[in-house]
Formats: sequence, structure tokens, C-alpha cells
Amino acid sequence: MPVNLLGRRLPPPLTALDPSQLSGLLQLCAIDPVAGVSLAHQVLRWPAWARGDVVADDRWRPAAGAWATGSLMPFGLAPRPALGHPGAGDYVARALAEHTYKRLTSHGSVAGPAQDVEAVWEHLAAAGMHSREERWEQPLLVVPQSDGGTLAGAALSRRPGLAWAAAGVHLATPEEEALVLPASVDMFTGELGYDPTTSGSSYARHVNWLVASGRSYVLLDDGAGGPSAPGAAASGGVAVAFKVDVGSLWQRPGGSVAQLTGVWTRPDLRGRGIGTVALAAAVDAVRRDHVGADGYVSLYVNSFNAAGLGLYRSLGFSRVGTYATVLL
Repeated sequence: MPVNLLGRRLPPPLTALDPSQLSGLLQLCAIDPVAGVSLAHQVLRWPAWARGDVVADDRWRPAAGAWATGSLMPFGLAPRPALGHPGAGDYVARALAEHTYKRLTSHGSVAGPAQDVEAVWEHLAAAGMHSREERWEQPLLVVPQSDGGTLAGAALSRRPGLAWAAAGVHLATPEEEALVLPASVDMFTGELGYDPTTSGSSYARHVNWLVASGRSYVLLDDGAGGPSAPGAAASGGVAVAFKVDVGSLWQRPGGSVAQLTGVWTRPDLRGRGIGTVALAAAVDAVRRDHVGADGYVSLYVNSFNAAGLGLYRSLGFSRVGTYATVLL
């Protein structure tokens, strides 16, 4: 155990939490719930975990915490003066890197608010951890809260001929999962550069969970960018035109937060406005189904994704922070 200059033992820099000890960690995430939703969602989603999967620098009043398994989600390491948060210091960041080093796996990641990722990645890299790609500029965006109207209505004022797309966005059903999985794989492969189904069935199980838990929204078309005919799904005469998932969800007093992931428009339909209208309708649906009119709907996007940034800007998303992802 480390000692200070007086030779006294310092307290352990990290404490392993169990699911009954989340109040302090959630209070920490609540200093910036839009940025903290990924960690809050992850620890609330799982009813149990192995010792060391969730760690913090203090059990009850942590300044920093993390989900640390095959991937790492840190939060709170860096100071946030505007929020009155002092950060946890380099001592804790180093300890988290040491704790996590052997837990991180190939095709894992270090992801979260950019300042926290930077604080821990410095030590992981110094210890010899190699990255496949580092994405340090991922704007964190949030859509304006509802003013009584709908986002789809505003989008349709510019694209009135796409009313069918707004009306067709719906929660994916178990019967549609066979259509959703290939679309999800195409999205993932384009985003991260490899097919997630080549390394086992975990990705298919994740898509199944999203569908089963009411987190996956889709738009089906006739395969050519037009509305699908009634009953066409049963005969196989439809395709997924658009999809988006609620990747993280934190239903909390003071403002629930949903973070969208997996935004995808079929390649042959891009540039036709279908994705814009469908995403607007999906945001309206997420408000209806998950966060309410006063909740927050957010997402983050790579800075090099000019088309995505343009789409989100057209719907009124505004930047509230920066995420970073280090791909391993």
C-alpha cells in the first residue's frame, strides 16, 4: 500500500462496489447526466457482476468511478470546474489503469467523456497498451426539449412527401429481428471496421435484448425507398430502411436521459431525407416511450462524420460536450 511523506499508509485508491452500493456513483453521474448516462445505464442494467467490475475511489461519495470489464467506461477522473467537481487526481487515474489493464480485451474499448478517457489512457498507453484507433473528438449532442410540438412535424414541414416515413417508425418486434440483425451488423461494421458476428453470438444477443426490451426503432420500406404495403412483412416484401437504438437509458427524477446509438440508414436511401424524417420520428417516440417531454435525448458522433453532423444539426441537436473512444 502506498505511503505519504510522513510514512503513513494512504487509503486504497479504488473500492470494488456491489449492486447495493450504487447511490454514490449515481450521484456522481448526476453532476452531468447527459455525459454520465453510459456509466449509469451500464451499472443499472446488470443485476449482478463480478468483484472489480465496478470500482470507485470511495464507496459512498466517489469523485470517480468506472465500469471495468472487457471495456472501460470511466467518469469523474478529470475536474469539471463549471460543475464544482474537483476530479479524482492522477493517483486514482493511475490506479484505475492498473486495475483495468488485464481486464481489457481485444476489440474492447475505453470510452466516455473525453477528459476522463484521456486521464486513464495516458497510463494505459505508458504501460504498453496498444490502440487500434483513437477517436478523441466525438461531439456529444442533445436535442432540444419538447416545446409542445413534435420533431417529426418540423422535419416534415421541409419534406412533406415523406409523411409515410414518419408514420412508419415503430418499435421493432421479435418477428422483425431477422431483418434488424443484418442492418445492425452493417452499421457496426461500417462504424468499427469488423463484423461483430465473427467473434461469437454476443452481438446477436445484444440485438435481441434491444428488441425485446423496447429499445430498437425501425422503419421498413418496400426495398426501393417507398412505403411498404400492408401485410408485406409476412411475405418478405420489406427491408429495413432506417434503424436506431436506445443504447443507454437512465430514468431518473430531475430529467431522464436516453442516449441513441446505432443510427443507420440503408446506403441506397442516403441523401433522400428519409433518415432525417425517420430519426425525428424516433426521437419523438423515445420521448413518448422512455424519457417524457422533459427528458433528454442525446447521442455522440465522430467529428469526421460530416453527413451525420449535418443531419443532427438540421434537427436542432446542439453540442454539450465531447466523448472519446479508444478502440483496442
